[in-house]
Amino acid sequence: MLYFTADLHLGHANAIEFKDRPFSGVEEMNRVLIENINETVRPEDELWILGDFSYRINREQVRALRRQIACRHVHLVYGNHDRDYAADHIFQSVQHYKELKTAYGRLVLFHYPILEWSAAHYGSIHLHGHIHSTGAYNEENRRKKFADRFPEGHAPRQPELGLRIYDVGVDANRYRPVSLEEIAAFLGLAPQGGDAEESD
Repeated sequence: MLYFTADLHLGHANAIEFKDRPFSGVEEMNRVLIENINETVRPEDELWILGDFSYRINREQVRALRRQIACRHVHLVYGNHDRDYAADHIFQSVQHYKELKTAYGRLVLFHYPILEWSAAHYGSIHLHGHIHSTGAYNEENRRKKFADRFPEGHAPRQPELGLRIYDVGVDANRYRPVSLEEIAAFLGLAPQGGDAEESD
């Protein structure tokens, strides 16, 4: 299964205060966020972290935190607080942007929410982090139509196409990763048939 998360900010004590996270300190935050990953994501699953895995800690501390995650297939899409880990082999892959072909259509993975994304008017799904939203952001977007948000953009193939954008950050998802199936159910999407999940 595919899982997604973002904005863990492991090691970043100020993340607790500025987002009012329910942790007594950075050690508890690190422990609980990693426990939540391990309780949700199986070792054989695939986890995509859409930026800001950690902040203000060194590479060996990052490596040690990554080793606490039981999932073997952890990918990083860089956020504004991530270092260049390409040569460190801490994550299975690192990139600034990624598109995945899935049974629910194309996923566009980027740390930042973008105004319009590849094949959005055909129904592709944009997953992001960065904004540290609450669940209300995803709820609000679920009620919108693509044409309402982008009246001057590409015309959607389906006039009633919903706005398929979702913040996978921990602050919007009860401090846990969210699965592709959960996102699809939230957006009211059914499998399109025939397309298997693919990634590098």
